[in-house]
Amino acid sequence: MSFHFTAQRPSRSDLGLVAAYWLVVAPVLLLQYRADNGASLGQVLPEVGATVLFDTAAVALLVGGLLPLFLSRRRWLGLALLPVFLVLSGAGYLLLYGRLLGHSTALSGARLVLGAVAHAKSYGLLAVLLTGKRYFEAQRHVLLLQKAQAESALRNLKAQLDPHFLFNNLNVLRGLIQEDPAAANEFVTRLAALYRFLIRHQHEDVVPLAEELQFADEYVFLLRHRFGTAYEFRQTLPPAAEVAELLLVPGTIQLLLENAIKHNAGNEDAPLLISLEATATALTVHHARRPKRTPVESAGTGLANLRERYRLLFQREIQVEALADTFTVTIPLQRQARRIVVAQPLVSA
Repeated sequence: MSFHFTAQRPSRSDLGLVAAYWLVVAPVLLLQYRADNGASLGQVLPEVGATVLFDTAAVALLVGGLLPLFLSRRRWLGLALLPVFLVLSGAGYLLLYGRLLGHSTALSGARLVLGAVAHAKSYGLLAVLLTGKRYFEAQRHVLLLQKAQAESALRNLKAQLDPHFLFNNLNVLRGLIQEDPAAANEFVTRLAALYRFLIRHQHEDVVPLAEELQFADEYVFLLRHRFGTAYEFRQTLPPAAEVAELLLVPGTIQLLLENAIKHNAGNEDAPLLISLEATATALTVHHARRPKRTPVESAGTGLANLRERYRLLFQREIQVEALADTFTVTIPLQRQARRIVVAQPLVSA
């Protein structure tokens, strides 16, 4: 598994690192400027302030803009922009300090190079510290994601081999074989499709919403044969073309439906309605709260693991709203990048 820097807004820890850096470096610069120029405190304060602002802006452009380009497929754009950045950096350095010190500045090729080098010495340490911080955060992100995926893979494997799940469905199948062989044949087909999906996607990070919904249909089919009309399922979906472009973690819908049935009672006279609604940005599963008379033991690790996987993969949170009479879980969806296909000219023989 690889990880790439991406352009992003500065985090609180980024801002904290920059603030801590200048709290240490700014007093040193103040003493240095006073010693070099023999000026008073009031005269060198503008120089120190300009250094803080100018160097921070340069590091933000370098680490937040150029570096992600170098580490992505747009590295050639980064290479093209680097000379522009260095020239502007050198020119800005010469003009800014020339103005602050009251010197006239004539820009030439040699002076621009010297200015760029001098400015790089000024902001270099901060750039190295911020880049190193983001690198170690990226590595930690990857390790956490690998851990979450390993735990999820193990949990999915256990779910596939869960004897209770298989035993309950085999009991249903036995009854169907005796009463309705045609229905039994369809039941076996649906059960096989469900297990086929689990095996095919057990090592994948995300799947299209369309495939997950198809898997959910197979799962709901089995549930209806097991519980009859005690549970009712309703879907509200965007157009099919949009459903095919949206991504989510595999097994998400199954987990949410399983939790709803596991902890809430339904009966044929008053079915428990479980609503599933998808938009361009989120998937919501909603149902009334009807706790079973005999509470079901649960460690809550399934939803916790799902929450961690979405946090690591999408950098977004699952929203859980547990009210007195309703329970709602909202899952973020991510739109997959569209592939651009370039038509090839036909070549006649």
